Amino acid sequence: MQTQSLTIRSSNKRTAMLVAMVGGWIAFVLLALASIASAQIEQQVDPAKDPYGVNKKPNVKVGTGVVSKEGDTISLNTPFRDHKNNLARIGNFFKNGKPVILSFNYSNCPKLCSVQLENMVDALTQIDFKIGSDFEMVSVTIDPSETPETAAQNIEIYTKRYNLTEAKDGFHFLIGEEENIRALAKETGFEYKYVESQKLYSHPPVFILLSPEGKIVRYIHGLDYDPKTMRLALIEAAEGKIGSPINIASYGLGCFVFDETTGKYTFQAMALMRLGGLLTIGGLAIGLVPYWFFRRGRSDKNEPRNENLTSNQVTA
Repeated sequence: MQTQSLTIRSSNKRTAMLVAMVGGWIAFVLLALASIASAQIEQQVDPAKDPYGVNKKPNVKVGTGVVSKEGDTISLNTPFRDHKNNLARIGNFFKNGKPVILSFNYSNCPKLCSVQLENMVDALTQIDFKIGSDFEMVSVTIDPSETPETAAQNIEIYTKRYNLTEAKDGFHFLIGEEENIRALAKETGFEYKYVESQKLYSHPPVFILLSPEGKIVRYIHGLDYDPKTMRLALIEAAEGKIGSPINIASYGLGCFVFDETTGKYTFQAMALMRLGGLLTIGGLAIGLVPYWFFRRGRSDKNEPRNENLTSNQVTA
């Protein structure tokens, strides 16, 4: 029996060592991948090669970003023009106790604006509240050169996507003077800038929910919108309740960063650094956990039993 016990323990020892060895190789591979990612990141964030700092987390105080201003009330007298070139003060859309979903976009945006608006419209099609009858959707262009014709085209595009003709009166695409656009953006904490070298605007993807009185109640960051969450957010906005930002994690990761050197929105290096760190931790865990269990099992079981074995039992 003792010989059998020794054989079993020896087999368990070999198994544990094999698991530890395999885990070690896996850890090595993951660490190698993390090192490669880190090297690429260092190259990306080299000041000499990245003069604009596009791979750094956006500073909400300078350049682009969002400064949360929940609880503040915007000025309802700021003038804009609608798709018919009629004067349209922002307060015109706060009526009959309806909340407003506000965003800042522009028609010549490479991709981000269309994806942002399309994803939101798709999410809103899945809830029982309807654009126009229950709430208003307002998009203010950040490009002062846009015309009423582009605003009219956008209304047609997104009304068709929403697939509800009656909602046409609930979509509002506004154009305006630079100073008025900047004034509303400042009131809502929306920071953007014009990139002269690319003739494009750098800006964050965010929707701002406002109460029927024009109070900022919630920010919805990123490009992924959950219909159920949007429904609850609209209820709170209608009641004027201030809520916490939605999808702030995606903004914190810095996933949507405008690369001024290419004129495109790219995945931020900081997110890759976090991924590399997670891979490193995972690799170490895979490699070391089996070893720890093996050491613990040997100290708890093998050593006490060895003390009771005689030389005859071992040789037997």
